[in-house]
Amino acid sequence: MNEGFPLRKMPTATSIEVWMIDLDRPLNPATNLDDFLSVEEQNRADRYLFPRDASRFKLCRAMLRLGLAWYLESAPRKIALNANHYGKPCLATRSALHFNVSHSGGLGAIAFTTAGEVGIDVEAIQRDVEALEIATANFTSNEAAMVAAADTRQEQARIFLRLWTRKEAVLKAAGCGLIVGLEGFDVSHESLDQVRLCGATGDGAESCWRIQDLETIDGFAGAVAAPVGDWSIHQYSVGCDEAIRGFAGEFAGSQ
Repeated sequence: MNEGFPLRKMPTATSIEVWMIDLDRPLNPATNLDDFLSVEEQNRADRYLFPRDASRFKLCRAMLRLGLAWYLESAPRKIALNANHYGKPCLATRSALHFNVSHSGGLGAIAFTTAGEVGIDVEAIQRDVEALEIATANFTSNEAAMVAAADTRQEQARIFLRLWTRKEAVLKAAGCGLIVGLEGFDVSHESLDQVRLCGATGDGAESCWRIQDLETIDGFAGAVAAPVGDWSIHQYSVGCDEAIRGFAGEFAGSQ
């Protein structure tokens, strides 16, 4: 994993740049994340029950806007975002840049690419998750068998979440959420270069996706999905204060 930021240019169609963010790392006391958020995002943060969850959400969304500003050369707060019918965020204006964001526990991950629609998912591995029960009820028979074959509950949880994040990444890339159903496609194969998904657009049409597991920190699983192609993932460990100091300042007065 690379430390610091990618080059200040649009990712190519053969590159997916993933920003990995420690959402629990203390920030400079002078940092006000609201400076980078829309009013709607601030209101969403206020609806969280626990302050730590609100803080993580704000930090992840602020980093999304800073990342978009990095590639689009626009003020973070002025970047207009929309959402599709199923809630997937996207740029309000036409652009070659696609993105997706995920966070779980204290880890955030944001994918940026021009390869096409992209989905990313990260999940904290919980040893007490009922992995086999959930897999049996919701996964394909091959996937459930993989979980069942694990020797320990901890290994079951690890395999389960590896499969879960792959599925979530595909559904997020397709922009349809869980409406298609987790059992409708299989991600247990050794090769994940062509995973077929039916009905994502509601008309029964088939789409095809490539999946790659993320290099995540201990205790997490993660995956990225994008259209089939010769793309590769480049991961960056991005510090929030460094991001703010490094490039947000050039937009001072225009946020």
